[in-house]
Order: sequence, then C-alpha cells, then structure tokens
Amino acid sequence: MALFETVYNILWGDLVRIPLPGGSTLGLSLLVLILVPAGIYFTFRTRFLPFRLFPEMMKVTLEKNKKDGSDAISGVQALIVSTACRVGMGNLVGVVAAISAGGAGAVFWMWVLALLGSSTAFVESTLAQLYKEKDPLYGGYRGGPAYYLHHLFVKKGSRRRHSIFASLFALSGLVCWCGISQVTSNSITSSFENAFHIPPLYTTIVLVAVAAIIVLRKNTTVKVSCHIASSGRKYHSHAATIYKWAQEDAAKKNPKKGIPDYSCKEGESL
Repeated sequence: MALFETVYNILWGDLVRIPLPGGSTLGLSLLVLILVPAGIYFTFRTRFLPFRLFPEMMKVTLEKNKKDGSDAISGVQALIVSTACRVGMGNLVGVVAAISAGGAGAVFWMWVLALLGSSTAFVESTLAQLYKEKDPLYGGYRGGPAYYLHHLFVKKGSRRRHSIFASLFALSGLVCWCGISQVTSNSITSSFENAFHIPPLYTTIVLVAVAAIIVLRKNTTVKVSCHIASSGRKYHSHAATIYKWAQEDAAKKNPKKGIPDYSCKEGESL
C-alpha cells in the first residue's frame, strides 16, 4: 500500500501551490502540469484542429463506406469503441466531484480542457496509426502507445529488442484494466445479490463467460458496443415518451392544474 500511496502522491499530489486572494492556495499536480501544457502545445501545433476540422470529423463519422461482407467497421462503430475506451467510471465520478467542489463554473473549465485534450488525443491516435502492426492472431492491425514508444526507443538495427518505457506502459495498462474490471464486476455482482439474492459466484461465472465470448471473437466488441449504445438511446427515448404520456394523462384528468412536473425538486429524491 505504501508503494501505491507514493505513486499516487507523485502523480496527483500538490506538486506546486499557487497563492490566491484570501489566504487560500491552488494546488497543481504533476499530471495537470504535463497534460494542460501538452494540450495547448498540440492545439497550436495542429493549427486548432478540433475546431478547424470539426465538420470533416462529423462527415467521416456519419458516412456509410462499409462494404457488404467486409470485416471493416463503420465510422460510427469506430467512434463508439474509442469512446468506450476513453470514458469510464473515473470520468463520471470526476465530473460529479468537480461540480460539487467548484460549482457550475467547473463545467466550463471541463469543456475547455476537453477541447485542449482532443488535440492530444488526435496526436496519440495518429501515432497509433503510423506505428501499427499486423495482428497475426485476429488479422487486421494492432497498435497504441506501447507500440510507438517501442519504435521511439528501439531503432531499426539496434541490439535492443525491448523498451523499458513501452513495457512499463503495457504493464500499467494491464493493471489498470484489471482494476476497472474488478470494480465493474463487483458492482454488478453486488447489485444482483441485493436485488435478486443471486450468489456473487454465479454472477461472476456468467460475466467471465460473456466477456470471453465478446473479447475472443473477431469484431464482437464493436458489435456489442453498438448494440449497447443503441439500446441506451431507445431506453432514454421510451422513458421520455412515457414521461410525456403521464403528464398529458394527468392534465386530462385535472385540466385546472395543467401539465404537472414530475421532475425532482431540490432536496427531493426519486
């Protein structure tokens, strides 16, 4: 635990403190000092690419260039998979914590940092495409930070066969995904145990079997992600329709009060 706490303090601890009016201070961590300047640099270096090529991004995402019988994925499928890889529980909890600590103004700064971070994400994705390699197991290609870090530190003709930085990134990514899987599976098993009294072992066996089918079959991850996203949109659409019907039905029964508002007020809960 001491090792994890040391690494956490190095990455997220207040490395620099800026004095503010009123005697308070603003703490900046190492990751903030690296990621924010990097986002600003890449935004200028790419000539404000997220703003300049936003129409082209939408065009490429929505165009239907997938051929029948082809193993290629569409632009929408690529967007869904990339979003699923980037957005997780930390993003959701982080937004709640930022709004709770900084108020509504935190949303604006999150938008600003998201735009700056999109330039960094574009550069990362471009490097992944430039240094991708053919996948001998599933076909197609594979790549990512570990691959272009390897190409950066291990030149062609060099006696070195491995890069320490690439290996550390791959290892940390593996540990991270194992942690995310544990948190997610624990939430699912706890929910099923509390709601339906199903032992966690049975739920875990089913989750492992389903995950194995999705991960080991070619392009199944893309198809399942698209179905989940489509189901989510349908759920929200149906919920909105039912909400509207309930309002209209209540208004017909009591025309004097008009259409009621069933949304939660401040201090109330569902």
